[in-house]
Amino acid sequence: MKNYIYLLTAFVLLAVTYSGCTNCTDKEVVYSPFVKSLIGIYNFSMTDSTGKTIVEGIISPKEFNDPNISGTYTVTNFVESSFKSEINQSGSFTGIIDEKSRKIFVNMNPKVADNNIFLRLEVFGTELKGTWEKSTMMGLKGKGNFTASKK
Repeated sequence: MKNYIYLLTAFVLLAVTYSGCTNCTDKEVVYSPFVKSLIGIYNFSMTDSTGKTIVEGIISPKEFNDPNISGTYTVTNFVESSFKSEINQSGSFTGIIDEKSRKIFVNMNPKVADNNIFLRLEVFGTELKGTWEKSTMMGLKGKGNFTASKK
């Protein structure tokens, strides 16, 4: 009888482990309507603290694992050529979503600890609006506004 209980317990644990995907339906991840609307391709622009556009590009949130989001970006136009040394031409980003407040924090250079551009964004329908700041080991090097519209 004791062996039967151990065997039954092991079987139940295996069954729960292999069938316990809480966010899955037929092995497809189910996102909230907010996250579904966020995933996609956006045209973005960054302005400096005076409002002058310095960079334009494309940002694409692609993967969501509550509360983390990740994706890629590509700079398509360095309007201000001196900014070329401040941001990579393309790369991957990581971030955190707060669905309740509809806000996103993004790290545009997550593999480096002391040379980052951070975005603090709020979602308005199909637009992302907020601020960016360039953080280095010497402190804050630049900041401005960030806007993106879904394609």
